[in-house]
Amino acid sequence: MFELPGGRIGLVIGDVVGHGLAAAVVMGRLRSALRAYALEYEDPAEVLGKLDRKATYFEHNTMVTVAYAVIDTATARMAVSVAGHPLPVVASPGRDTVLVDAVVDPPIGFNLATSGRHTTAVDLPRGALVVLYTDGLVERRDKDLDEGVDLLRRSVTATSAETACVRVMAELVGDHAAADDIALLAVHRSPETVRGTP
Repeated sequence: MFELPGGRIGLVIGDVVGHGLAAAVVMGRLRSALRAYALEYEDPAEVLGKLDRKATYFEHNTMVTVAYAVIDTATARMAVSVAGHPLPVVASPGRDTVLVDAVVDPPIGFNLATSGRHTTAVDLPRGALVVLYTDGLVERRDKDLDEGVDLLRRSVTATSAETACVRVMAELVGDHAAADDIALLAVHRSPETVRGTP
C-alpha cells in the first residue's frame, strides 16, 4: 500500500511463480518498477501493461500474478486491474460480500502490453472493506479452489481491517500449517465523515 499524487492510494499484491531467493529478488525488482509506473500512469491496466513489458524483456521465464488497485479518496472509487491473480473481495455495510466483478487478464510475463489489459471501477461506500490476498490463503490440496474462495467471501465483513484480518486468518488457516506463502491486505473506509474527506 502506498500513497500516490492527487489523494490516491495504491494497493498491490502479487505472487511470483517459484520459491526462494531468486523469486524474492524478482518480486523486489517488479515491486519497484510497479511503483515507478504508478507515478507516471493513473490507469492500473496501463501500469500492469508496462510491468508486463518490463518483466518479459528483463525477467526471462518469469510469471507473476498481480492485483493492482488505486483508490481515489476524493470520489471513493477504486480502479482495479487483475493479472492472473485471485479477485479482490469487497464488503459493504448492508450488502452481500462479493468478489470484484473484474476481467482476469493473463499473468505478468506474457508481453501483452500492446494487446491491452482491463480496469474495473468499484464504488466504495462508507464502511466498505477491500481485501486482497494471495492464492495460498484459499488453495488447499484436499479442497476445491471455489470452496476456499467462498469461505473467504463468507468470512469477510464490513469491519475494521485488523478485525477482518484476524477473522480471515482464523477461519481459513487456523492452527494448520500453510502449504504456500500467504499475504493478506485489507483496507477499510471509515464509516464516518473525517474532516477534509468525502
